[in-house]
Amino acid sequence: MIRRLALSLGLLVSIWSAGTTFATAAELDVVDSATLGTHRNLPWSEPVQIDDPFEGSFIGVFDRHSFSDRFLNTTARIEVQSLWSRDFIRVLSIIRDRDCLSGSFRVSSDLSCSEFSNARNIIQLFIKFDGDVFQVDGQNNVFSVSDELAQALQNAPETTLDIRLVTESGEAIDSKIGEGTVRAWKTVYATDLAQPL
Repeated sequence: MIRRLALSLGLLVSIWSAGTTFATAAELDVVDSATLGTHRNLPWSEPVQIDDPFEGSFIGVFDRHSFSDRFLNTTARIEVQSLWSRDFIRVLSIIRDRDCLSGSFRVSSDLSCSEFSNARNIIQLFIKFDGDVFQVDGQNNVFSVSDELAQALQNAPETTLDIRLVTESGEAIDSKIGEGTVRAWKTVYATDLAQPL
């Protein structure tokens, strides 16, 4: 469930970066859970207030990136979802495979395909920008945000950025963070807004 919340002007800040003014919005959408998943209708790439029954209230931004990969007879659809907050980053990598050949070797225009999906356990996150690569170790898809990383994210150039996720089995998944999410980081990681609400 998403609802609107008007924040007091005293809580809002203007951030100056590279001669450009980035002002936070007077209203943020309010999301009732910090969970990620395929069945969630979220305001992607926008700063939001999250009121989670287990984690409390905080400002964050949800991001997602989808792409396809092919290996032999399998086409995999990969979706990387993430939640960026002042204290933590949570990621979810969902891989949906479609196998159209393993059940039969006959040629037919009506192929029988099987589909399945699963999530990977991510233990390392790499974020690349301005020639620097930040490596963050975590467990169970959650990564702590240091002051140094928060400052780097707040000052990141507004462009699409590359990230790499490494699973506990050593598999690497390369993905991207969109420009809208990078812009939202300026609100999420602003010093005055970083405290829980």
